Amino acid sequence: MMMNSILETRARKEGLYNITLEIPEGNYFDIYDGVDEKDAEDILKQYMVYRGDDGRPSDISVEHKKNNHTVNIYANLHYEGNDHTDQPLTPSITYLND
Repeated sequence: MMMNSILETRARKEGLYNITLEIPEGNYFDIYDGVDEKDAEDILKQYMVYRGDDGRPSDISVEHKKNNHTVNIYANLHYEGNDHTDQPLTPSITYLND
């Protein structure tokens, strides 16, 4: 399952958390054909649901680190003034068959 292979790093800065999700490129490319912000947003939102995290992501970007053999997703997470983000009741079908 791809969610179990993600390495997460967070740092708090001025009321925001900067999050980095580091995904082994093999796991990423088993599911996705290319690296783009739409897929990065999809993965980040699914990861947030998987972790039960109600932060609101913004400024999402993605980078294929070929030398490290990873795909890294970067974003800011907002928690202040957060009334609880509505989250789907079930995970996306993308990861059910991993």
